[in-house]
Amino acid sequence: MGSLADRLATRIRAHGPLTFAAFMEAALYDPADGYYTTRAAIGFEGDFLTSPDLGPAFGRALARAMGELWAALDRPPSWDLVEAGAGRGVLMRDLLAALPQERPEAARGVRPAIVDVSPRLREQQALALEGRQLRWAATARALAPIQGVVFANEVLDAFPVHVLVQTAEGLREVYVDVEDGRFVEVLRAPSAADLRFRVPSALPLGGRWEASPAAEGWVAGIAAALGRGYLLLVDYGADEAGLLARAGAGTLRGFSRHALVRDPLAEPGAHDLTASVNFTAIRRAAEGAGLRHAGTATQREVLQALGIREAASSGAFARPGPGSSMPTAPGPLEQLRAASRRSAIETLLDPAGLGAFVVTCFVKDAPADGLGFLGAGSARQALSAARTARARA
Repeated sequence: MGSLADRLATRIRAHGPLTFAAFMEAALYDPADGYYTTRAAIGFEGDFLTSPDLGPAFGRALARAMGELWAALDRPPSWDLVEAGAGRGVLMRDLLAALPQERPEAARGVRPAIVDVSPRLREQQALALEGRQLRWAATARALAPIQGVVFANEVLDAFPVHVLVQTAEGLREVYVDVEDGRFVEVLRAPSAADLRFRVPSALPLGGRWEASPAAEGWVAGIAAALGRGYLLLVDYGADEAGLLARAGAGTLRGFSRHALVRDPLAEPGAHDLTASVNFTAIRRAAEGAGLRHAGTATQREVLQALGIREAASSGAFARPGPGSSMPTAPGPLEQLRAASRRSAIETLLDPAGLGAFVVTCFVKDAPADGLGFLGAGSARQALSAARTARARA
């Protein structure tokens, strides 16, 4: 069948250049050779880190948030907890492990589920969550009507994007062509008329802008599957104003082994491709699909509101073995472990890295006010702080 690069080159020669969105879709999700379907490597030994890779503190803190959302739903005796794009299953594992300590009643009635399209990652999730009763689905619609909470950590950034460029001749779209055996960018008229309406008029001449109808459509699909409850999204990005502050530089990039890829078009399927999330577009899509915006904050603000530092100081995030207990006077090994936990938490809170990630919450047929983990006034503060977020910490 040939490599993905060979097959894409053949397709381009036969039918003409591909939109970058189509190229990115194949590079990430081709059934035989896509990055996420066949070789996604997450964690210290992989291509990039996510918050759950730093230890159980992130999942424990989110368990507190889920308990708060469960309480806001009037403490139902049974409720759905759905993670979309669960990676290796680490976050769901840590969250479910912490929920009985944080909210025993909520833990007794929880119905966990994972929505993921990658067979390879599903295998890893099954290993991480061995012994747990979970449901798996390829789409949220298969779980509808969801009564509870849907959450997603670093999922929106993995959807294909159209790349638009403001030129002297007007708006153009980036396509991928083949030249001298290499994939190269070429500019053509936008592939769909509605793409023009996704680009702010303030984009400067020569400026690049990523738009993701796929991500917006995914949010609308979650909204349709959600009968009653909350959608909680965590990712890197900014609002429209924050993205414009980059002076039209664009945010598209590739990652391999924790480093930027020199040429994102080279070796499709061999590395991650990603772009910062436009949270203005995401909110517009969510509200257009019938959700209400409950609030937005940075990851730093949310984790601090959930008491992550205090919990770490008390040893709540330690993982003692069966029958063991925390010693009254910590020995050298426990002191080292405590220092490691503190370091992980500071990384989660780093205002120039993971701490600047955006946490946004939407609601359907449930209370939108008074969610303590989002904090008062956070919607105005968070997105401006997120402008300085690094793409991957």
